Amino acid sequence: MTTRRKTSAFRFFLLLPLLAAVHAHAALISYTTQSLGGSRYQYDYTITHQLGEAPIHLIDIEFDPALYLESSLNIVSDPLLTADWDQLVLGSQPGLPALFDLLALGAPLDGGASLSGFAIEFEWLGAGAPGSQTFLVLNPDTFDTVSAGHTFAAISVPEPASWMLALAGLALALAFRRSSAR
Repeated sequence: MTTRRKTSAFRFFLLLPLLAAVHAHAALISYTTQSLGGSRYQYDYTITHQLGEAPIHLIDIEFDPALYLESSLNIVSDPLLTADWDQLVLGSQPGLPALFDLLALGAPLDGGASLSGFAIEFEWLGAGAPGSQTFLVLNPDTFDTVSAGHTFAAISVPEPASWMLALAGLALALAFRRSSAR
């Protein structure tokens, strides 16, 4: 393999994380889970709008009836949100999950803003602890899907600083240069 090909391959692999990060969704939804005793739990959600994406007017978070007792779904969101967001549980239909439906009554979530305080209690029917869910961001006029994703657990894992990433890239480049010089 020529040095030029090795360099091109090396640059491609360095760009992969950047290319993966560019693929964005209109929203990111993180959650924390609280045990309420027995098989009862509560999800607390934070919704974050992604800059450059369409404003968020309508979100549906899915509750699979095989994992969540549908009759136990109970909205316990911060009461201050009710003035700006209509929240309801939509029952499942054959082949479709129950939904925690969030509709902006006024201004949508936009500009990279985050909104916390959405919460729902439920009885968990699955094994282990409850986890990630599918969500849809919808156009409120046509109900077409704008984007879809999965909620993720909000954990405080510090991200590496930018200079650490640059230093790691430099170390890899030097190591690659030494091996190709031989």
